[in-house]
Amino acid sequence: MKTRPPNAIGWDHPETAAAYRAFDRKHDRYRIANTELVARAALGEGMRVLDLAAGLGGTARAALERIGASGRVVCFEPAAAMRESGRGLLDDRRAKWTGSWPRGAARFDRVLCGAAFWQFPKPEATLARIHLLLKPGGAFCFNIPSLYLGEPDEPGGGTDPMLYALPAALANEIPVRSAPASHRLDAAEIASMLAGAGFHPEEWRFRLRLTLDAYRDWLRIPPLTDHLFAGKSAAWRSRRIDSAYRTLDPDSWRRERWCGWTAWKSPAAGD
Repeated sequence: MKTRPPNAIGWDHPETAAAYRAFDRKHDRYRIANTELVARAALGEGMRVLDLAAGLGGTARAALERIGASGRVVCFEPAAAMRESGRGLLDDRRAKWTGSWPRGAARFDRVLCGAAFWQFPKPEATLARIHLLLKPGGAFCFNIPSLYLGEPDEPGGGTDPMLYALPAALANEIPVRSAPASHRLDAAEIASMLAGAGFHPEEWRFRLRLTLDAYRDWLRIPPLTDHLFAGKSAAWRSRRIDSAYRTLDPDSWRRERWCGWTAWKSPAAGD
């Protein structure tokens, strides 16, 4: 996995789960993304679904609305703090939580991954594993904010229509630690990897409105500021972020673009 700064508050931490839950209660960013994701996944009655990096269960919850009483979702979330919080939020007998990759082959009709695929350190190996888990004719459906693919967002409104001012203000308050180096995938590279793993990918896109208020609350999720604030508590970080936020135009917002893929496994037997 990626190297974190010393004393970082990673995903497997109660403060991270609490901050993520607070963000999700207040803002619709991930609800919109999950709605788009399951709409593109062509889910049907009785399907078996794997939710990969399930977080607090938002993607699974959206999928359960489409697979009926006989459908099932396995929520795979490796971070115990997120997994236990998600288990408490998603009270549905059709959902099972696990901290380990499912075993076996050809078990699922769909594999979903909402806003997390880029966090897997070996994407080619991950795709091979997903391909094995899917039944013939199944699909892997996932999405990524386009900014993570090196594609700029579009300007919105207010005095800071790209929301540049908040991270700049935070960086000016304390000595900046460099963010961990990582390889940034682009859309063409992802499509190539999908094809190389035996998938037939269909790309799709959508966009949403990201307000400064939502951006502030998103930055309160500790792993997102570990490169700046390693060793500081979530409460300390929130106070710093709020202090910077109060100096800015609260009506600022930007158009956030997302990219997604529905990657089909061939229906041919044994493929």
